[in-house]
Parts: sequence; C-alpha cells; structure tokens
Amino acid sequence: MKYPQNFCHPKLIDPSGERVSESEELGLTMLIDKGIGLALFEEMLQLAGQYVDYIKLGFGTTMLYPPELLKKKLLLAKKENIAVYPGGTLFEIAAHKGVLGEYFEYIERIGFDHLEISDGTIELPYRKRRKVIQEAVGKGFTVITECGKKAEGSYLEVKELERTLYSDLECGASYVIVEGRESGKNVGIYNEQGLIDKEFLIDIEKTITNDVRKYLIWEAPQKKQQIELIQFWGRNVNLGNIQCEDAFNLECLRRGLRFDTFPLNRSHTILQIE
Repeated sequence: MKYPQNFCHPKLIDPSGERVSESEELGLTMLIDKGIGLALFEEMLQLAGQYVDYIKLGFGTTMLYPPELLKKKLLLAKKENIAVYPGGTLFEIAAHKGVLGEYFEYIERIGFDHLEISDGTIELPYRKRRKVIQEAVGKGFTVITECGKKAEGSYLEVKELERTLYSDLECGASYVIVEGRESGKNVGIYNEQGLIDKEFLIDIEKTITNDVRKYLIWEAPQKKQQIELIQFWGRNVNLGNIQCEDAFNLECLRRGLRFDTFPLNRSHTILQIE
C-alpha cells in the first residue's frame, strides 16, 4: 500500500490508526476499468493512484482498445506503480477457443506482466487449471486467479474456496479473487439484495488461517459490501472490483474518514468531546 505526502497530523490522515502497514500484501485495492477514456484514466490516477494497487480491464474489453491507446494506459499506471491486467473472461475465451499460446504472446507484446486466470464461465478441470497457472508463471507473468462462477444464483462453498486458494498459491498464483462480479448481487457470497453471507465469512475465518487468508481479494463493488468486509476483516482487507470513481471513497472508509467506519465505539451514538 502506498501513502501520500501530506503534512497534516497523522491522526487526521488516518483516524483509525490502523491503515498504515509496511506490508504490500495487505489492504490491496483493485479497481475495475470498464472502458474509461485516457484523459479520465489519467485524471483518476493523478488523484487516487496512490491508493490503488491493481486495475482490471473488465471482461474482454482489452481486445477493443486501439493497441497504442492500451499501451498508454499501461504506461500511465506503471508510473504510479499500479499493475493493469486483462479480465479473466478474456483468458476463458482464449482457453475455450484453444488459443492460449497466442493469448499469452499477445498480452506480453502489448506490455502486460500480470494476468488473471479464472473459470467463471467455462469448466476448467482441476489439473488443467494447475498446469495453466504454472505455465503462465513460467512465462514470467504475475498470476491472479479467481474462484467462483458468474452465473446468477451460483454461490461459493467454503471447501471449494479453501481448496482453490491453497492449490493456486502452491502453483505460483499471487492472489485469489473471490467472485462477486461487477454487480455484487446474487453471486458468490452475495444474495439477490447484495447482502453478504456472514456465516460464510465466519466459516472461512475458522477454516483458513490468517497467514493464507491474506492472499484473498474480495470483490465488493457496492459501498455497503466494502463497509461490511472492512468491519469483519479489518481496514486492511484486500478489496476488488471497485469502481474507478470510488477509489477515493474506499480509502476514506478504510481510514475512518467517513461516518460508516468512523473510529468510534458503536455502543455510543454521539462522540463526547472533552
């Protein structure tokens, strides 16, 4: 996590006193870019780039960019030490069409050094998944994987996530994303109203140790989901599929710079000033 050069009192920059961490493995923020223009992209990086670690080019949008414009996005992000990578759907299309070799060559030629491997739409056999992760890592890519299906009404099982997480990390993946789509409704750990299955989180806490759990990135496109995950896992939980315009908002939530996560004992409704 990167921090701004600000000369205000630390208690004003981070009222929670919990956000600052020397470890880049914690408190990661992944944005989803669904096709914003270059000027807006650059403006977003200038304002909030210091609070962003990854930017996913959603779905298969990577293939619709003029190559030179795509390279410019990658260069702008690289200056801010942000990794940009194609969405997992594009990997799945390449796997389904039998052109994974060409896909790896293309994204490397464009300038990507990160990629996502998922099977949210296709069926990727367990052994094949392991082999592809190892192959991508062997080619020099930093691999982020995703667990869960994209179809509405599909929900994750704790054992499925546990098995996938340990297996993918063993094969060389850096992080595993918990599916939530860009809607955050009726998929993964969210019901039709976008509410989180708290029992699932409790089971994960019991099943997966913290030293391994820190490699999970929870997709949380909605503000209420970000708040719930911060309240459950802490301010340095890894969050993904954040809308580009919400990068600043999320950092405020993490630090307690908004009412919703104000660093105050919730048993009191009014803060008493001495």
